Amino acid sequence: MRITFVQSGGFVGALKGCRIDTVALPPDQRGEIESLVMASGITESFTRRSESARDVRQYQIAIEREAAVVRVTCDDRCVPEEARPLVGFLAAKAVPQRPGFGDDVMAEPQPQAIVGEWGRFVGDVVARWAANGRDMTLVEPFAYVDPRDARWEAPAGAVVNGASIPQAFWSLIGGPFEGQFRNASVVHDVACEARDREWRQVHRMFYEACRCGGVAVAKAKAMYYAVWHFGPRWRIEERKTIVAGRPQVERVVHDETPPRPTAAQAAAVDRYFATHDVDAEAIPTLAIPGAEAAP
Repeated sequence: MRITFVQSGGFVGALKGCRIDTVALPPDQRGEIESLVMASGITESFTRRSESARDVRQYQIAIEREAAVVRVTCDDRCVPEEARPLVGFLAAKAVPQRPGFGDDVMAEPQPQAIVGEWGRFVGDVVARWAANGRDMTLVEPFAYVDPRDARWEAPAGAVVNGASIPQAFWSLIGGPFEGQFRNASVVHDVACEARDREWRQVHRMFYEACRCGGVAVAKAKAMYYAVWHFGPRWRIEERKTIVAGRPQVERVVHDETPPRPTAAQAAAVDRYFATHDVDAEAIPTLAIPGAEAAP
């Protein structure tokens, strides 16, 4: 989840704002912010302004979550009561900003705006390898914008190691961070660690990012099959409670990852896609002889 907050107007009239990406936060801080968002009741975009609202603070909030963006514009007199704790939290985090801050997400996208057939990457993967030779820490932020204009962030400081791709398939691609798979592997790792979107969306994103990175169609589909049938899975449960008289939402993630595939299963997948042209939409229900995942 990414939240962009802009505050303007008031007697001083200074522009202030903040941007919070929960992927980069510790679990306790992430849970606090997500609870405030859930309790706010903001589930749809709206614009509300009071009449004769001179010298009243104006707020804009964009909440990006699960490939959708909710945009809210209102002034201090029109903030829904249940949303005031969230607005107060964001206002406390806001700092002076230059004009134009937040414009990238506050404007409604044009109808049928398509980034490209397979989207685009934002930035370059710049990372520092750890002493263990497997983990690497991103030094600069990186992102993938998918064909539906949803943004998948890999913030600076994120640690990635290719674990989101079943290791039995590494031999098929030469390693998750080699060649044309690298960019897709980085954003897939981060999304599988954050688990703030549905796992099916995350694995579909990996396929599209592979194609965006120039991976050949047969190999990209083989790896899509690999992560869908053998990769990380999870179920998100949101438990609503009342703490000190205020509604809170506890986010509980249940891991449902299937057993690790064998080398024989990986080889069967590779052989199948080398000789079969399968539509990507059929891969989630595709059964490959010799590669069936455990139920």
